[in-house]
Amino acid sequence: MGRRGENIHKREDGRWEARVVAGRPVCGKTTYKSLYARSYKAAKAKKKDYLAGRAAAAGIAANTAAGTAANTVAGIIANPAVQDDLSAVSKDAGCGFLSSVEPLSIPAGTSDAAQPQSGPVTCFNEVAARWLASKKLAIKESSYAFYSIVIDKHLLPKFGKLDIKKVNTERINTFLLEEMDHGRIRDGGPLSDKTISELKSILNRILRYANAHHLITEVPESMPITVKKKPKPVFTEQEMISIENRAREEDTAFAMSVLLCGYTGIREGEICALQWSDFDWENRTISIRKTVSRISNTESRSAARTRVVVGLPKTECSIRTVPVPESVVNYFKEHSGPSMNYVITGTPKYMEPRVCRDRFTRFLRRAGVKHHTFHTLRHSFATNCIEQGMNVKVLSEILGHSDVSITLARYVHPSMESKKAQMNKLKTFANRENG
Repeated sequence: MGRRGENIHKREDGRWEARVVAGRPVCGKTTYKSLYARSYKAAKAKKKDYLAGRAAAAGIAANTAAGTAANTVAGIIANPAVQDDLSAVSKDAGCGFLSSVEPLSIPAGTSDAAQPQSGPVTCFNEVAARWLASKKLAIKESSYAFYSIVIDKHLLPKFGKLDIKKVNTERINTFLLEEMDHGRIRDGGPLSDKTISELKSILNRILRYANAHHLITEVPESMPITVKKKPKPVFTEQEMISIENRAREEDTAFAMSVLLCGYTGIREGEICALQWSDFDWENRTISIRKTVSRISNTESRSAARTRVVVGLPKTECSIRTVPVPESVVNYFKEHSGPSMNYVITGTPKYMEPRVCRDRFTRFLRRAGVKHHTFHTLRHSFATNCIEQGMNVKVLSEILGHSDVSITLARYVHPSMESKKAQMNKLKTFANRENG
């Protein structure tokens, strides 16, 4: 019987079927290809050969592209000036993650043809540990936890004990194709294009770090990953009316916080961290300076898998001052509490995001509104602002985006009524001539 997550199963006709990802179009659903054999072992071998062939073909395409694919990964930078901060990295005789490895001699005849270098072996996991250590003080705790999970759960099982010089185009492409097919840790299903893109990005950063520290002569190319942009849902005008009516009717700290997010577009983690001391009633503004998030626990001494942290917002631009509309500022002022109380709880204790999500689900049910995530309030706010004629640059700063293009691409979703209104402004060609 095939292992869970391999996508290999026995058919009713006695044959074994192995399914692989055949294509990921920019628009449309992922397509699969079935490979058949008389035994499980043969089906698994066919699948391995197919993925290897795909990886080789992708490698040829990547090399022909002369580096275009690698350059499209935004934010992948390597700083040669970064010093190896390995004070927190324990030494170990093996090639374990976050360990220091004694240099080993390469036996004769085992050098990789793609990397003609000779010299001591440096395991991939050692380089990953060094890169992660160099980033620890420069990034948010949540980002550090995310990088740790990606390295530990996805990259190390594939490349961990491999000589860094042998991480080449073919191996990278094989890895990406396998992750596309059955990379999901939870159930062995396929990973999304966005997750694949993130895996590739972190792998590239580690390889660029290795290149900057002269552990490899060049960063290998890899197959391009296209992330399909899915339209984000928004609440309709009638749904927002129902949400506001229900919030005012319940008149609780949580309901008021839902209403505040609908009028300001602040994020879920930001509303969880917001205190009444962050309000400036004279200037009718809110200061966004912190956020609450639950992250993976990277502390080895703790048995808990995750922990809640109160830290800085998502990006530097997310630290901002948001005006409160005149139409609702008095409502929030009347319901304000002691300065150290959290707005969403009405007490000195914050609410963590997953509790917020659960309560929002129940709130929508009481309001008679179709289920959407809490973040949909933010999408809806941005879309409403654009339809009301707000300047996009102003909206971008209110939302805390670093670039106007992010606002337009991710959060602005014109309704059909808005599209019709704009189309109705067009004149016929005859009217243009007469006008």
